[in-house]
Amino acid sequence: MLTTTAEKFQSLTQKRSQLFQQLDELSGEILHFKAGPDKWSIVEVIEHLVIAEEDLLQQLSANIPASTLDPASKTPDRYRMVIKVMKQDIEVDVPDKRAEPRGRLTLEELIGKWDDIRDRLPEYLTAVTDEKKDDLVYRHPFGGPLSVIEALHFIEVHFDNHLRHIDRILARIK
Repeated sequence: MLTTTAEKFQSLTQKRSQLFQQLDELSGEILHFKAGPDKWSIVEVIEHLVIAEEDLLQQLSANIPASTLDPASKTPDRYRMVIKVMKQDIEVDVPDKRAEPRGRLTLEELIGKWDDIRDRLPEYLTAVTDEKKDDLVYRHPFGGPLSVIEALHFIEVHFDNHLRHIDRILARIK
């Protein structure tokens, strides 16, 4: 695994562990609290994070040749906009309705799915070599085709954005 890829994956692993420690201290009532009918609960935020990483894993495991993704459709400005919006906590609609939480799974089931994703992800990340690091392998619904390194950066910024989302939910309760 490339150093950059390994570092991103390790950072995501540490952040997820810290999140799980935080979740262990919360009651079911707090985990399912919604600040309004159109707002997500903490469990729904977790589900959204799992869906996003599941999509990444599915796209990587599909092993779609980079040559089939139109390099002209790569839109660096749109990718930068996605990252900027998430870093600044600007509330936007989910760009792909399939990534919206459905609320059908328990926190334990979501963690089990997430564990499976995280167990399988290194297999695909290990295959990324210096020669393939810039190949377009992941399609973000708004940001366009991304390389593995860009996709991992997106997943990390996305994760951080939703950690702050969880903190805002908790602040409303306390």
